[in-house]
Amino acid sequence: MKKSSFFKAHPFYADLMLAVLISIIALILIMLGLRFFTHHGKEYEVPDFSDYNIEQIERYAKDSNQYDFQLTINDSVFEPTKKGGIVISQDPQAGMNVKKGRKIYLTLSMLVPPQVEMPNLIDLSLRQAVNMLESNDLTLGQVIYKESKYPNAVLEQRYKGRIIQEGKKVPYQSKITLIVGKETNYGEVFDETEIIP
Repeated sequence: MKKSSFFKAHPFYADLMLAVLISIIALILIMLGLRFFTHHGKEYEVPDFSDYNIEQIERYAKDSNQYDFQLTINDSVFEPTKKGGIVISQDPQAGMNVKKGRKIYLTLSMLVPPQVEMPNLIDLSLRQAVNMLESNDLTLGQVIYKESKYPNAVLEQRYKGRIIQEGKKVPYQSKITLIVGKETNYGEVFDETEIIP
């Protein structure tokens, strides 16, 4: 019996074979389509965007070609050792191989340092005041010793030469000058101000 005669006599098997054939062709087309749209097998090395500023990032995005990546700024952090407004980290990292069009997430250094509140250091000992400054992300500038009945106690707290009150906002890691009381070894008050840088 010929094949054509068999399928004519059994139309169910003919339909089944046709369905299998169509499924195989459809599967092949889907696989080829996925390879095309996902660029299967094609990977590109991620550039190093370290120290790029905003203008360079925008220029890269504007001039990017078909193999480039999408740059996305997703965070900014304060980095005291870096200039503000530049890339300090990226994900994926430079040198990794990724597919075309992959998003590259960039973290920039803050243009303006964060603000912190000035604590109240008046009447604290110098050691306590220094610890309080450090715990509030501030640094000790000058220590100026001044005649006082209260030796080693903080009499004034200053920022850029001016008295600063508790709760005032100052930039992160600002230098704070402390005016501290001091007496002579004989219990007499110092006549002159002594400055320790």
